[in-house]
Amino acid sequence: MDASVIVIDWHQPELTRRAVDSVLSQRVDAETEVVLVVNEADDATVAAYRADYPGVVVVPEPTNSGFAGGVARGVAAASGAVLVLLNNDAVADHGFLDRGLACLAAGGPRTAAVAATAVLEGAFAVVPDGAGRSDHDLVAADGRRWRRVETGGQTLVNGTGVVLDRSGNGRDRDWLRPVDDAPEHAPLFGFSGGAAFLRRSALEEVGGFDESLFMYYEDLDVAWRLRLARYTVGAAPDAVVVHRHAASSGSDSTLVRTQSMRNRLAVTVRNGSARMTTRVLLRTLVRLGRDLLRPAAAQLPPTAWWRLTREAPAVLRHARRLRRADRVSRVARRRVEAALATAD
Repeated sequence: MDASVIVIDWHQPELTRRAVDSVLSQRVDAETEVVLVVNEADDATVAAYRADYPGVVVVPEPTNSGFAGGVARGVAAASGAVLVLLNNDAVADHGFLDRGLACLAAGGPRTAAVAATAVLEGAFAVVPDGAGRSDHDLVAADGRRWRRVETGGQTLVNGTGVVLDRSGNGRDRDWLRPVDDAPEHAPLFGFSGGAAFLRRSALEEVGGFDESLFMYYEDLDVAWRLRLARYTVGAAPDAVVVHRHAASSGSDSTLVRTQSMRNRLAVTVRNGSARMTTRVLLRTLVRLGRDLLRPAAAQLPPTAWWRLTREAPAVLRHARRLRRADRVSRVARRRVEAALATAD
């Protein structure tokens, strides 16, 4: 196969079928396959997928391996030289595959991946001051909260790749930008796992996805290791998907914030310089202190911090073990960080 499209399902057959159908309906010059990984698979669900999609490679996974583990199992079952990642809650636009594959090829062999463009499904409006909060609100960099509306509203960009700043924070480039506005100029660092094209050879060279991350920051971790290995990550702006953001978990839920905090630490310890790692550790400790002193404005509740402090020793040991195995020089780490976006 030229390309394998990997989709991860976790108890969301209706969304997953939309995603798979959007890929199978595309006309593409390359020889492609779809690999569907079913987390916490049961016999009936797997049988239904195989009956309805006889040409799809269905990979049953008895546990919930998360996004990172699901991708790892999909890669193992795939035969394509290019691995296309597509969220199960996204629909690929017409021409998605052809355009993304063309951008990856045009970048040459040192372009390890290209980030597609994700547009949010539905229309959104700014939440007025004083209105109640919801875990499904989307929070912009300027603090404004956007909420999906039935009438009116604007179409927003979910992301055009990932930006990493010098404090270890990863975020979607162009996050919540109205589609008609000028694009953001922050330097592209990586791809979002929800819509991206990767060279299998480059991914295997840097060790693949770290399953211990489960979800969030697992894509940034791969992009970081690719850049440390002197690969580049490009953009495929015309390869578009429409994404139903956070269909499996609230966009601003405690789960999302806790998992992001945990994995930011792990990914920075594995890939960052000593200076950057120290900065991230100190900022995390400062955040812990602020949250305990001002619980009404806390980013995480005490129960989440308790979970993080219990997990932190094992998480950091694992990250340091991987860091030693990667055998990356201090010069390489500083080279990558020199081009990072400045933290707010």
